[in-house]
Amino acid sequence: MATQCARLLFRDAVAQSRNATARQARRLPWTADTDSASSVRRHIVFIHGAFGSGSDFAAWADFFRRAGFACHTPSLPGHAPPDAAVLRPLRIVDYVASAQARLQGLPDAPVLVGHSMGGLIAQHLAATVPCRALVCVASAPTSVLVPQRVAWPYLLPLLPDILRGRPFRAPPAAMRALALHDLPPEEADALAERGYESGKAYRELVFGLGHVRTHAVSCPVLCASGTLDRIIPQRLSVRLARAYGAEHIRFARGHWLIAPSALGDVAVAVLRWLESKLDEGCASSSTKARCQSAAAAYAAAFHSNQNGFQNPM
Repeated sequence: MATQCARLLFRDAVAQSRNATARQARRLPWTADTDSASSVRRHIVFIHGAFGSGSDFAAWADFFRRAGFACHTPSLPGHAPPDAAVLRPLRIVDYVASAQARLQGLPDAPVLVGHSMGGLIAQHLAATVPCRALVCVASAPTSVLVPQRVAWPYLLPLLPDILRGRPFRAPPAAMRALALHDLPPEEADALAERGYESGKAYRELVFGLGHVRTHAVSCPVLCASGTLDRIIPQRLSVRLARAYGAEHIRFARGHWLIAPSALGDVAVAVLRWLESKLDEGCASSSTKARCQSAAAAYAAAFHSNQNGFQNPM
């Protein structure tokens, strides 16, 4: 029964991810994926990366909502819908300020989860506002991001826009080769078409201009990285974890650790880490037991199905 429930959970998560874009157009930019967010004491905010939107975290939000969290999946300004005119003047500091303003509306200090550029934004937030924990998933570093050799053929055509600070898109071929290369083809195809990104913000990211006051981050920190990541080199992920004295979990995966097909590995590991850090009476022992049991069953169901993304049942 546990395995069957876990497979149903995976099927629903994949379906939710596929339909997220349509839902995003009908929802407010800052919403909680729970029926009664105010009654849940643990809030978790997911911050997406460059060229993306809050819908990138749809599967994670569904998974963590079922584990008892009030889940928030905001889209950064100018990202949902993609709007080059809005993005043109924006920098990292503008993304951080937008998120800070919205965090003020939460009833409790949240857990922050950021992917890629969203990881850098989450670090800024953790250094400036109260939070219960910080999870950096394939996070952009606070230092210069030197492209790996495999990335240069795809990056060179984009350099004029980046250096001039003009909004630009990541071509689908670049996404497939650098960010989605380890995902099942069907999943990679669904994710390859991306929106615009601010050239000014991306330029700051690449040249390490988005400095974070790491000493100001006092909450527990987890870093998750992919050993096959073609965007964030492992040495930078190791350096980031050391800067925070953080636990560092590595996966034999690429950059898109937030993919629905990676839930059974990455999201389960993050959930287990959070449950070990949020042991402050906010969750009863029975709730924690259910979460741990669900995580174990979910992982077992995923690994027992080699084609889990395409045929979860």
